[in-house]
Amino acid sequence: MRHLTTVAHTALSGSVVLGALLHLESSGHVDPVGHTLSEYALHEGTAGLFTACVGAAAAGSAALLAGLLRSPLPTGTAAPVALSVGCAGLVLSAVFPTDPKHGVSSLGGLVHRYAAGASLAALPAAGLLLARGLQRHPPLRERARRVRHLSCASSAGVLLFFATHVSAARPVTPMTGRVSRLLGLTERTALGLEMALLLAMVNTLRGGRGR
Repeated sequence: MRHLTTVAHTALSGSVVLGALLHLESSGHVDPVGHTLSEYALHEGTAGLFTACVGAAAAGSAALLAGLLRSPLPTGTAAPVALSVGCAGLVLSAVFPTDPKHGVSSLGGLVHRYAAGASLAALPAAGLLLARGLQRHPPLRERARRVRHLSCASSAGVLLFFATHVSAARPVTPMTGRVSRLLGLTERTALGLEMALLLAMVNTLRGGRGR
């Protein structure tokens, strides 16, 4: 159990570091305000770094999932199921690159987009379900409350990103056209909140060892 939480924390922290390096290595090819993180996979200098970043997040989430399954805490069954969806989405997002913004859609690009969307939606759900189960464990109620708050914030961030994504796909009014220019910013906000949520979930499992 201790080994799993250490692996999860290390991999997730590594993903954050790799994400920061992506922005430093992009050489202006990707606009962090207007372009999604997936755009880094389309450029030779950052494609490998993007795959490593998402792969580290997937590895950390998988270690967290294994920890949930082995934990004696009342985590329930729904939270691991939701987290497994998030893990699978991250893996597929790393394996299949997105399509160029104005290019022709490919099967791999469709897999990437739907997998990324499923992962974004599943991770806050996993956090909410975990928090609900841990509320029944008095020593962890404070940590469960923190997980629930981060899950709610992540859900709001994901909804904002999805709304911006729809605006980018169908900019039918001047307002939606302006909103669509914030696609990258809203995605990075949602991803940052979800990374904080995953780390909080890891810390919650750490705090529950031996209780």
